Amino acid sequence: MNSTAWEDDYRRKIVSPASAAQVIKSGDNVLFPNVYFGILPHAIVARRTELRDVTIDCCAPFYDPGWFSPGMEESFNPIIRTYLYAMRHAHDAGRAPFLPYTHGTWVKPHRDNRSTKRDIDVFIVEVSTPDENGFCYFGRGVWESNYFAKHARTVIAEVDADLVRPRGNASIHVSEIDYVVDITAGPLSQVEVERLVSRIPEEKREKARKHVTLMEPRLSRSILPIVDKADVDALERAIHIDSPTDVMKSIAENLKPILRDGDAIQIGAGSHTRHLVQLGIFDDLKDLSIFSEIGCPGLGFLVQRGIATGRYAELHPGKAVLTSFLGMLPDELRWADNNPLFELYPGEEVINITNIAKQNNMVAINNAVQVDLIGQINCESQFGPRLINGAGGQIEFHIGAFLSVGGRAVTILPSTWGDGDVSTIVPYFESGTLVSLSRYWADYVVTEWGVAELAGRTQRERAQELTRIAHPKFRGELTEAAKDIH
Repeated sequence: MNSTAWEDDYRRKIVSPASAAQVIKSGDNVLFPNVYFGILPHAIVARRTELRDVTIDCCAPFYDPGWFSPGMEESFNPIIRTYLYAMRHAHDAGRAPFLPYTHGTWVKPHRDNRSTKRDIDVFIVEVSTPDENGFCYFGRGVWESNYFAKHARTVIAEVDADLVRPRGNASIHVSEIDYVVDITAGPLSQVEVERLVSRIPEEKREKARKHVTLMEPRLSRSILPIVDKADVDALERAIHIDSPTDVMKSIAENLKPILRDGDAIQIGAGSHTRHLVQLGIFDDLKDLSIFSEIGCPGLGFLVQRGIATGRYAELHPGKAVLTSFLGMLPDELRWADNNPLFELYPGEEVINITNIAKQNNMVAINNAVQVDLIGQINCESQFGPRLINGAGGQIEFHIGAFLSVGGRAVTILPSTWGDGDVSTIVPYFESGTLVSLSRYWADYVVTEWGVAELAGRTQRERAQELTRIAHPKFRGELTEAAKDIH
């Protein structure tokens, strides 16, 4: 069979990682999409002695190829937008400046041609192999990739045959790509599988084997170097076999009365939201819609089970709409692959207050670090100004749900932090604490001790409500502090 023009074009563009890294010049701005798992950073860092003043603009990096490390300052200027994850130590040390955008607003300086925009000299993104028409897909998530690919001087695509091909607006044509690097990894060997599950408790190993073989081989292999030294709980989270705590179970039970048939739901990333679906909070409901930035374990299977039908969705009825499949279980990610019931769209469309508010009965469920007695919400810093996270899409979804007709903006958090010696509900924030959402947007707050409904209440009433759902050992001091404040 004769090849098509795009196939010939595709073959001409295939280069090695080392050759692709040669595209980058001193002074370039190199941009990576949200939650990038590719391999090119290693080839770029290998050129560190040749490069000077290269800006690395990344979001939620999961590993450090070297440019966050001491001694790299002349070669690389890393910038983190929105999330920190594993790079908190680099930010603490002053080696990773933080760019405070939400996941729905990061294209604004580019779109509006602001003086603050950074030219995108090189955009590096993971994609699937091309389909029969020459379109590659952004795999597990699109976020900002469409926009940045169209506005970059050079696009380098790392192609992985194991990436899924989502429906919606999550693709790029071969003609829009300048260089192709094939990073497809072969399937895991039995030895590798057993190595990955070697520290998992015996009763969970069969499930662990299933998950690591269903995951993209590159992701499973990325765990191998740390399997001996990683915390077992962290390993279980990485392969989606961790179990909910008693606190998570109680929070889930307290959430149930807030939910109704026909709701449109969004669930944010976080340790206390990841098990909500599996804990059955939606099991007795019907005709839900999914309009969410990301997934979580079991969210996709709500569609398969007929619980989430999208029947009453204002936008894209009958579809589960997300920006990314990130967070879903490996088997449900495969089920969503090229499934017409799922659609991925860019962040500027999904993580958009106006579009979120259009959904009637929109329910946004997100995590927080602290809430003070007047309803200010902090989801970004810990013990004052120490930054631990960006807000992601939480701001847009919270406000959009609050503005939605019948909507509910739900903030969940355990009542204590660490070993239980610190209350997460506080009289007032320490100096330097970041207020992610002002008290004007406060709505429902849920802990393992109950639900506080804050909208429509005075500050004094809010203090009483929040004290009621605080841990019992802190309620006395919160009550006394409220007397001084109010």
